[in-house]
Amino acid sequence: MIREINESDKNEYIEMAENFYCSDAVSHKIPKENFESAFESAINNNPFIKLYILENEGIIAGYATIAVTFTTEGGGKTVWLDELYIKPEYRGKGLGRELIGFLKSDGSIKRIRLEITPENEKAKKLYRV
Repeated sequence: MIREINESDKNEYIEMAENFYCSDAVSHKIPKENFESAFESAINNNPFIKLYILENEGIIAGYATIAVTFTTEGGGKTVWLDELYIKPEYRGKGLGRELIGFLKSDGSIKRIRLEITPENEKAKKLYRV
């Protein structure tokens, strides 16, 4: 299940984000204040960010950060899948594909953009769907 983040998710989101920024998926760490700012922006309905929680059988299994913009090239609303983190024990269960399907099913989104590090082979495989 995919749902928008809520106040009660703050501590777990920050822990997952810190884990994400210590992984091979990124090339550098960022300050904890950046996670707190992203969380506050999403909770306060900033139109440029969406934070989603990915659940597996009612348990938080990961999160996704989506940056929202508009592009003429894309024909309208464009989202950038900025971060996708799935806890190790939930990887390979289809949550990444579920997120991509969730975004594709939103009729207002015209284009999905991605960014990955060259060595992140798992992400390359997922995004080829």
